[in-house]
Amino acid sequence: MIYLVIGLVSTAALLGCLAGPVLARVGRPAAHPVIAIACWVAALAGTVIAGVGVVAAALLAPPAPGHGALEWLRGCLPHHRDEAIIMAAAASLVLLVACCARVAHGLPRVGRAVRHRRRHREMLRLVATEHEGHEDVLVLDHPVPVAYSLPARRKAIVVSTGAQELLSAEEFDAVLVHERAHVRQRHHALLLMLDLVHALLPWPPTVRRAKKNLPLLLEMAADDAAARACGRRTLVDALHRLAATPGVAGALGAAGPSTGGLAERVLRLETTEVSRPRRAAKAAASAFVTLAVAAPLAAATATIAELSHIC
Repeated sequence: MIYLVIGLVSTAALLGCLAGPVLARVGRPAAHPVIAIACWVAALAGTVIAGVGVVAAALLAPPAPGHGALEWLRGCLPHHRDEAIIMAAAASLVLLVACCARVAHGLPRVGRAVRHRRRHREMLRLVATEHEGHEDVLVLDHPVPVAYSLPARRKAIVVSTGAQELLSAEEFDAVLVHERAHVRQRHHALLLMLDLVHALLPWPPTVRRAKKNLPLLLEMAADDAAARACGRRTLVDALHRLAATPGVAGALGAAGPSTGGLAERVLRLETTEVSRPRRAAKAAASAFVTLAVAAPLAAATATIAELSHIC
């Protein structure tokens, strides 16, 4: 039993404290952002699973009140000393209050983000018009050059008349491919998940580093899709023209202050050849993703299952 608990705590520590720093330093994640994104998402998922497992194990370990909830009917708690029961109950109460406080802080934040996106889409229905040549694009009649995407099943991309006038036809197509990549690869959902995890668990280094690195990797992945379709030079020119684009909360834009790392993205496009990842890199990433999710899930399940039978 003790080995299961040690394994669970060790898994939580490895994923929460070491996985992020290692991913931030290893190799060149910008060379293959899609692989890096998968590894970061797996590290975040594993950190959350391991954290939940540790909390559940702490609440279920005897003689905590959570232990053997069904066993109470069979006289489990009387087998423990009163002092131990009181101390375990106090510790469990503190842990529950802390967990509830984090959930109460994180869930409203996600709710506000979802409501803001919904209001934004409702506003667009009133003021935007459909693009004549692209069925998934809405056009805002405004001189400021704006191009961004929102999480939506239809009409997910928004551009302004100023952006259409500023960009050439090839550059405009590159921006549309970039935004479609965001929508197709569910980047908005990944950012929402990242915000929720950061709100609930802001302390682990993996979560903090993911908050810093993952948004830039999402932009690089969309850049690669646009570069393959329209050419790197065309995309770079479009990014330069849209560099002063104002940010839109809850949206992903090809350029502007909301994207972050624009200079790094442009430098990467100008100096790094966009290529497919090697088989060895894909195999290593697949192994890490599988292990990062399966290991904490197995450790948490085994620990909780064992605790449920101990009194």
